[in-house]
Parts: sequence; C-alpha cells; structure tokens
Amino acid sequence: MQKNKKGAEKIISVYWFAILLIVAGAIVYMVFSFYGKPYDAREIEAGLLADKAAECVSYAGYLREGVLLNQEFKENLLENCGLNFETEDAYGWKEQGQYFLQIDFYDFNSYPGSNSLFSASAGNNNLKNFCNLEGEKLPVCLERGLYTLDKEGKPYAIKITSIVRKIEKNA
Repeated sequence: MQKNKKGAEKIISVYWFAILLIVAGAIVYMVFSFYGKPYDAREIEAGLLADKAAECVSYAGYLREGVLLNQEFKENLLENCGLNFETEDAYGWKEQGQYFLQIDFYDFNSYPGSNSLFSASAGNNNLKNFCNLEGEKLPVCLERGLYTLDKEGKPYAIKITSIVRKIEKNA
C-alpha cells in the first residue's frame, strides 16, 4: 500500500517559508537597531583630549618645565601641547568651535577650596555654560584631576576640563 506524500511536502514548504521570514525579519530588526542611531564618540574624544593635556603638563608624576606661571604656555596652549582643534566644515562647524580645554593649577595644600594659581585654556569658551546641564543634545563635559610635583618637590593639584560639542553628528 503506497500513500500519496505530495500533500505533506506542501505543508513542510509552508513552514519552511515561515521560518525563513522570521529569520529574515530578525536580521533586519537587528541591523536597524544597531545602525539606526549614530554612535556617540564625544565622551571618548573628551577623554582623549584630557589625557593629551595631562601628558602635556606632567610626565611621570612631575610637572614639566616651563608650564606653571608661564605666559607663553598659556597663550599657545594648543601649539605647546601638540593639539589641533580644526574640524571638518560640516554643519557650519568652522565658525563655531567644537572643542574647549582648560587646565587649572592649584596649590595642593589648599585644594579644592582655593583659587587656581594658574589657568590656561583654548577653544570655544562658551561651551563651559552647558557643563552643569543635563540633556542628550548638549556638549559632553569631562573633568579630570591629577596630582604632580615640581622639581623641588612641591605638590600641585591640576584640574583638566575638556568639552566636545559635535552635537549635529553624534547626538
């Protein structure tokens, strides 16, 4: 006795197409969820900027010569630290300035309540106004601190503030 098996093959093909549609739908969903929103690299960029500034003023725990109370260092912070704040001309960024960096030096014994002994900054100073605000479409502010000694062994506290705007591209 032989049975006609053509009907069973048709039922299996319907399930096979349903499984294919489910798998394809899952792949499309994962791709859109992964690539649907740009990756916000501003916090990483602000961290790298702060690290580069820390390297510029201190090496191996000691303050670099010619940094503290040096007017030339203050006026040419970007050149002295090997930084470049130039950005692509997307979204009118050339006119606005997308970065800000500030380095404050404090006497270690009176920090944090004291005024800074010396401060150097570069970039768009207006970005500091957004640091205490919360929101997705605001610049990313990062503050880092470090302690260092000068060549006589006097300790200093250094606070580095780095800010990256680039809202149109990342947020």
